[in-house]
Amino acid sequence: MAGGRIFRTTLALTIAAVCLSGATIAQAETDPLAPAVLRNRNGVQAEILPVGAIIHRLLVPDANGKADDIVLGFDDAKTYERYNSPYFGGIVGRVANRVQNGTFELDGQRYILDKNDHGNTLHGGFNPFFENNTWTVEEASDKEVKLSLFSPTGTQGFPGNLNVTATYSLNDDNVLQLVIEATTDKTTPVNLAQHSYFNLNGQARDNVLNHVVYINGLYVTPTDLTQIPNGELAAVKGTPFDFTTPHSIGERIRAVTFPPPIGGYDHNWALFGLGTDAASKTFNSVVSEEPQLAASVYSPQSGRAMDLSTNAPGLQFYSGNFLNGSVAGKGAYSYPQYGGFAMESQVWPDFVNKPSFPQSILSPGQLYRHVWSLKFYNHTAAPAPGSVQTTSLP
Repeated sequence: MAGGRIFRTTLALTIAAVCLSGATIAQAETDPLAPAVLRNRNGVQAEILPVGAIIHRLLVPDANGKADDIVLGFDDAKTYERYNSPYFGGIVGRVANRVQNGTFELDGQRYILDKNDHGNTLHGGFNPFFENNTWTVEEASDKEVKLSLFSPTGTQGFPGNLNVTATYSLNDDNVLQLVIEATTDKTTPVNLAQHSYFNLNGQARDNVLNHVVYINGLYVTPTDLTQIPNGELAAVKGTPFDFTTPHSIGERIRAVTFPPPIGGYDHNWALFGLGTDAASKTFNSVVSEEPQLAASVYSPQSGRAMDLSTNAPGLQFYSGNFLNGSVAGKGAYSYPQYGGFAMESQVWPDFVNKPSFPQSILSPGQLYRHVWSLKFYNHTAAPAPGSVQTTSLP
């Protein structure tokens, strides 16, 4: 990567407008674990925890105007500090997803990482630094909250001191946006991703198999038994991975048996028509300056729907296969298999060992900027191919 280039990848989360009251700001000053509460005039409310920059609660009205919390998680902020193996709601990194054998080479030096997933590194390794640490609230207003975290060199085995900011904003168009930015003093891989689990029926409402999904991707990156990409691309057309026309999650999930023994969706989609030439069509992991529509999801049961936009080249769609009722979440509700889904915009898994994949290597003087954007609305019509027909929330 040429020195001095601007490194941009924007992570925008879209929902309704956000108001953070002065009382909330004062509370955050006296209690470092208190959430920042963002609200808009449509009844959307987002609680952002300093722990992990986690989306703790996300209240969104259904088709009848009844608001419900649609993200999985725990009641107490301290629970996230002690235990969060499902990665509920937080920002994961330094390199999200998997790194083969927990090792990579950069500038002639071999780096060894934590190995926490079948001999590989998943979301940074043991005790994920970004998710279990308390971020500093730098700014808070009626529109947004900005948090920061310093990751010293050697964190999880990665080189370089990394300064990270995460800015959540909420507007009256029902758009919740998250922008993650980072700088470093030594060249290092960076791939930070938002890892919320959603259930548009409500976080304690059985499973998400009835949710209808559209994904703007023509290929997935096939993997080995430990979910490490083999470096190839597989076309989704004619397979259970084809969401270029909307399908429910449960319609074909039983046909997705790899990797065993659980199966189900836990795969990376190459977005926006990217194929084998993806590396040459991205600039430092950015597909475009502004986020584009990557996926849409709606629940026929609640009428809630959301569009996810990003400028990252990949999307990990996970259907909650490993949830099994053993995790007691909010209100002591035990989340069942498929109790929530995650959609993590990202650079492709194991890019540090796959030079043909889009790359995300940050050097001193560059800015990492990643946007994940969610827009919430009510679904009122049958989906057309490649889109979901919607109206705004009341």
